[in-house]
Amino acid sequence: MSDAPEAPPLDLLFVDDDQDILTAAELLLERHGMNLSKASTPAEADALLAEKTFDAILLDLNFQRGDITGEAGLSFLEAHLQRDPRAVVVVITGHSGLAIAVKAMRMGAADFVMKPWHNERLIATIRSAIASPRPTLPPPEPVDLNLERSEKTLISQALNRHAHNISLAAKDLGLTRAALYRRMEKHGL
Repeated sequence: MSDAPEAPPLDLLFVDDDQDILTAAELLLERHGMNLSKASTPAEADALLAEKTFDAILLDLNFQRGDITGEAGLSFLEAHLQRDPRAVVVVITGHSGLAIAVKAMRMGAADFVMKPWHNERLIATIRSAIASPRPTLPPPEPVDLNLERSEKTLISQALNRHAHNISLAAKDLGLTRAALYRRMEKHGL
């Protein structure tokens, strides 16, 4: 026998409006030593997330009959990842299709599984997503939003790039030579 402590069960949140899907997932995941909390809407999920932290969130993208846009699920994904950038979200979708699942991954989902899922694939995807934590990206560099300074910088860069050749710099900036001269004079260049 091993003296190593047994790992605690994984706590998962499944957000789906179909109670049959939630029940099937609960039976499967509990057999594999995972605890499942269920939410039928993004609002219910938010309430559960305010009370508890989960190892992973399984997220359907559509919450109304006939909706295949994935908008509700994508909005929840975006909002939740803004609050918790390290959250592990696995998209579970059927009606939205592959393009929407790929969009969700570009937005930050760890992976996706298509409905109807293969049990082994779902378990493997969940374990893999949890084992590969999301990298935390550094905050983006601050951007100078002052139009005057930005224009002066762009003109200076174009002039330097073209060894102060006014014709080439103007072409690079999409300006006429006369317009570039006016702007250079305006900025004292």
